Amino acid sequence: MPGDAFDATLAGIFDQSDKALTERLLKARDRAEALQSQDTSRLAFTLAEAIEHTIEPAIDEAVESYRVALNRPVSSNPRWEASVQAHIGEAVDTGLRKALAIDELAHPWKPLLKEEAPKLRERLLARAEERFVEVRKRRRPRASALGVPEAIVRLALFATGVAVGGLLGRVLSG
Repeated sequence: MPGDAFDATLAGIFDQSDKALTERLLKARDRAEALQSQDTSRLAFTLAEAIEHTIEPAIDEAVESYRVALNRPVSSNPRWEASVQAHIGEAVDTGLRKALAIDELAHPWKPLLKEEAPKLRERLLARAEERFVEVRKRRRPRASALGVPEAIVRLALFATGVAVGGLLGRVLSG
């Protein structure tokens, strides 16, 4: 079933993103510690940025997978789009949990990171929606220079070809 294959593809994409996120968060923590800014808002910003930049490629890959999974003339699949959006929300939540678990102490940056989570989710969902809009635009039937839909032009060309072929057959046979 195409839906199951698409869901499996999404799961694989976001699993890879989750692994990359763990590595990126640890690097961000190390960088912030090197700057001795662990108790400032800078670490919250650095971790949120790490989460966002790690999930963005997964969003792009997921939407590209969605584009490929759609078959013409279907222009969208709301269930698949909702699935991509749900995976994005889960990825943000997972990234936030991992960032907050970097160390056990109650640092002032932790509430700042929690406050940033809805904004981060909103930005990433907006990125996905932009990509969905691009996919929907590409999948619309094209119109010719005269404003006639492509399907009508193709049908007219086919009918013309059949008529010319019939006439040519009569001329050659008789």
